Amino acid sequence: MAERGRTCGDCANWKVRGSPCTYYDSIVRGVLNKRDPACEDFIANKKAKNKPKQHKICGLSDQGYFEAIYHESKPAFLVFQNNRFGVVEYLTIDDESFLPKEYPNEFPYEPYGYFEGELPSREEIFWKVRDEFDLFLDLESNWKDYLAACVLLSYQQEKVRTIPYVYFVGDNESGKTVALNLLNWLCYRPMLGVTIPSADTYGYLDDAESPGTILEDEAQGLYKDLDKAKIYKAGYKQGAVVPRTMITQNKRFIKYFRVFCFKACAAEEMPRVKGLIERFIFIAMAEGYPRKDWADFNKEDETRLRILRNILLKWRLASKELALSEIELPVKGRLKELWKPIIQIVSGLTVEKVLRSQIEALQKERLSEKTNTLEGHLVKIVCELFVSSQPVSFVDIWQALTSDLEGKLDDKKPNKMDTPEFGEVTKQKVGYRLREVLNGKKQRVRSSDGLCWVYGFDQNKLGRIAKKYGCGLVLKFSSDLTVTGSEAQKPENNLPNNQSLAENKADLESEKIEKSASDLANVAQVENSRTNAVFEEVASKAKSVCRLTMDYSFETCVICGAKGQGEWQVTQFDDSWGFLCGPCGLKLSEKLGKSE
Repeated sequence: MAERGRTCGDCANWKVRGSPCTYYDSIVRGVLNKRDPACEDFIANKKAKNKPKQHKICGLSDQGYFEAIYHESKPAFLVFQNNRFGVVEYLTIDDESFLPKEYPNEFPYEPYGYFEGELPSREEIFWKVRDEFDLFLDLESNWKDYLAACVLLSYQQEKVRTIPYVYFVGDNESGKTVALNLLNWLCYRPMLGVTIPSADTYGYLDDAESPGTILEDEAQGLYKDLDKAKIYKAGYKQGAVVPRTMITQNKRFIKYFRVFCFKACAAEEMPRVKGLIERFIFIAMAEGYPRKDWADFNKEDETRLRILRNILLKWRLASKELALSEIELPVKGRLKELWKPIIQIVSGLTVEKVLRSQIEALQKERLSEKTNTLEGHLVKIVCELFVSSQPVSFVDIWQALTSDLEGKLDDKKPNKMDTPEFGEVTKQKVGYRLREVLNGKKQRVRSSDGLCWVYGFDQNKLGRIAKKYGCGLVLKFSSDLTVTGSEAQKPENNLPNNQSLAENKADLESEKIEKSASDLANVAQVENSRTNAVFEEVASKAKSVCRLTMDYSFETCVICGAKGQGEWQVTQFDDSWGFLCGPCGLKLSEKLGKSE
C-alpha cells in the first residue's frame, strides 16, 4: 500500500509506456492526474529526489482553506471551499503536496477533531463558551463575558490590528490556574506553560502559520526577562516582529521572529514595568465557590469541551473571508487599542452593550488612577498656575505641590518633602517630571528676589496632557474693563464739632447705606458687563461646545469664573479648550446653534 501523502506523480511508472501500471490508459486520457492519490501498485521513483513532505497546520491550499485535525485517530486536514467542508489526508500548493502536523511531536495542545453537525450561530457559540466560564469560575459576570469574547477573538486574530492581553492576579487558590486551563481548552491552538522561556515562545510563534495563543502561569518575574518583555511589549500589534542575532558555525545573521498573538498570564503580583502594565487587562481573582470545582472535572466535561473547540475551529474556517464590523468607541489611545477588537468580535451580539458599559467604567477608573498619581497632582498644579505666554516659577510649583500632597518640609533638607501617599519627593524628581511628562522648558531668570528657575510650557501641549490626566486647563481671558464707582473717595481729615456730631449721626448712617447699595449695584453691573464681554469673546472663537458625559473634578468656568462640576467643554479654533458651568454652556450652545 502506498505511503500516506504519495501521489501518482511520485510513482516510477507515471506515464511510462509498457509499465505494469493498472491505470495507464486513464492517465493518458487525462482522467487521472499526478496529484491524485497513489494506488496499491505504487513504486517509489528512485531517480526523483526523495525529500520529506512538508507538514503544515493551517493556511490556504489549492483545495481551499484548511486546518490540521485528527480524524478517526489519524492526522488529516479539515478543508473548506465553496461553502462545503471536507476531510482529506493531504493537500497541495502549486502541485507540491504536504501533510498535516502530528501530535505530540509538532504541537503542544490536544489535537482538534471534526464536528459533523450543523454549525451554530455566532450568538450561540458565544453563550456556549460563556457557560463554561460560568460553570468553573466564581467571577464577576462582566469578566466572564470578556473571557468568552477573548476565546472567540483568538480564532479571528488575523482580522484585527491589535490584540489585548489578559492578566489574572490573585493569591493562592484564587482560580488563576483554572482560568488558564479553560483558555487552554477553548482558545485557538494554545501553548500553556509555567514561566515559559523566551526561546520557547519565539520558536512556537515562529513555527506557526497563523497567530496562536500563549498562556503562561506563574508569570511574576515577567518584567525581569528582557527578551520575554520584548515579546509582550511588541506582540499586541499585527505584524510585530522582534529581531534576534543568530550565530551558526559558518555565519552570523539577524532573524525576525513574529510575536503577534493573544496572550494570557497568571501571577500573584502585577508586573512593575509601566510598558507592560498598559498592555494588559487585569482581572483580580479571589477564592470563591464556583458551581463546579475543577478537581471534579470528568469525562463528560472533557467530551463537551472537545465538541465545543471543534465547533470553534469549524466556525473559524467558515468565517475566514468575513470581515469584522468597524465600530466606534468613546475612548482613545491604549484603551481603544485593547478594547476595539473585543467589541468588534461581539458586534451585533446581545452582550455588546454590557461590554461597552464596562469600557466606560474602566475609563473612569483609569482616569482616577492617573489623577491620583504624582504626575496627576503635578499636572493639576501647573494648569492652575499657568498663564498664557508666561513661564511658571518652580518655587510656586513646589509650594503648591507641598500643600496639595500635605507634605512635611525639613529645614535641614530643603530639597525634599515627606508625603503620606508618595513617600519622599525631591525637587530633582519634580523637575524631571516637569520636563518628561509636561515637556517643560527649564530657564534661569532674574526676578525681584534674585536668580530663580522657571518652566515654560506650550499651551496646546499642556491642554492635551491635562485632558489625559483628567484636569482642565482653564482659559484665562484678559479684560481691560475696570470697576468704576466702587471705591469710596478718601474722606477729608476734618472732624465736626461735638454738637454737630450727634445731630448728623442719623444722616451719616443713612447716606452710608445708600452709598453702599449704590456701590454694590455698580459692581454687579460692571461684573455682568465683564461676563458678557468674556462670553462674546469665547463665542467668537468657539469651534464647538459639547456636554460632558463623565464626572470631572471641580473646575472653573472660563466665562463666569464659577467653581463647581464641569458640565460642558468648549473647544476653540486653535484647539485650546476649557470647562463651562451648566448655565454658560447651555447659553453658548444655543448661541452657536442659532449661528449655524
